[in-house]
Amino acid sequence: MGDISDSSRRSFLRAGAVGVGVMAVATPAAQAAVGGSHVFRVGDFGAVGDGQADDTAAIQRAIDAAYQFASDGNGYARVEFESRTYRLASPPARPIPGQFHTAGQLVIPRRTSGPLVSLELAGAGAQTGLQFGYHEPQAPAGTLLKSTVTTTWSGHAEGQPPAVLAAPRGESETWGGFNRVCVAITNLAVQVPSNPTLSGLNLFWTPQVRLQGVRISTPEPLPAMVEPTHNWSTGVVLPGGDNNAVIYVRDVHVGGFHTGVIFSEHTDASSLLIFACKVGLAPLGRILHTSRFGLVTIELCPTLISQVDWEQGRIAAPQGDSFRIDLLDVEEFNGFDNRLAWTRHDVHVYDPNNKFRGWIWMARSGRDYLGIPLTRVGGQRLQIHEIQDT
Repeated sequence: MGDISDSSRRSFLRAGAVGVGVMAVATPAAQAAVGGSHVFRVGDFGAVGDGQADDTAAIQRAIDAAYQFASDGNGYARVEFESRTYRLASPPARPIPGQFHTAGQLVIPRRTSGPLVSLELAGAGAQTGLQFGYHEPQAPAGTLLKSTVTTTWSGHAEGQPPAVLAAPRGESETWGGFNRVCVAITNLAVQVPSNPTLSGLNLFWTPQVRLQGVRISTPEPLPAMVEPTHNWSTGVVLPGGDNNAVIYVRDVHVGGFHTGVIFSEHTDASSLLIFACKVGLAPLGRILHTSRFGLVTIELCPTLISQVDWEQGRIAAPQGDSFRIDLLDVEEFNGFDNRLAWTRHDVHVYDPNNKFRGWIWMARSGRDYLGIPLTRVGGQRLQIHEIQDT
């Protein structure tokens, strides 16, 4: 497997000259595993879950202990949350030169050698969807990780932007830079303040990922969603691509970020909803193997598909990804509320260099009654077929 650090400086991939994060100090697993099992409950580490207390440190202790259990030869451990709101008020871990390339309020421990181990964060359920009631926010339900942090990011030289949950870079010279901890996240929601200054999940350096029943959003009802102006804020950053990557995404909803989902090769996704983001889907923009999407709904996103640079925002991809979308359901802005004017359609596919390759079946709300034609800048190597009404 090759190292991916040779990517363009201006590409959002940017491994960076320095790293970000603080290595988690492992808590002895024997102190916390439930009956010696692989289950680690955040309440046993001091997490309150009342939406008021800062639970960041307690949850990190549970993650560290679970990782230690998995690392000690067990291979797998699960961090369990109750049906509560856990407030995350601590700032993201900041850079340590030469070690980490992403900052997070919660950080997956760094593993640079040995076999892969698996760590699961399991909630007690999440909201059924992010189609908020028109006049009021959706009531918290299930497990909610509620970040109250507003932070800064100074650009690529600092490493990757901060996130609520981040996986650090592993070895820099071998194994493509990937951390050797696989991550599964099931049945929980992540919430960040309006106009986010941090991402939801940054799993760029994770070799294998499974997301199921995950909601990542800002708190407002749909018409009150604030325009996301910080280019680096991303709902989900999936692994950065190499031949070991295996990414499984089911029933994931993202809303209110500059970019909905950044993806690379070997992604298998379905029942994906992205709304009120400046860019919906962002291919990594490298020559890599293909990814497949089942049903994808993109609603109120000015640009559906484009590569993104975390400093510049939407950019022309210098290299190309291959992907297939079996059904892309596009819901354009239709003028029902002027507060959402910032979501007005711009372009469906932005690929001026004609680097993306693939096949898309598309159904659009704007084809008939909104008068919005299929629009693309470049994208000539994408086969786009529209589902007709007749």
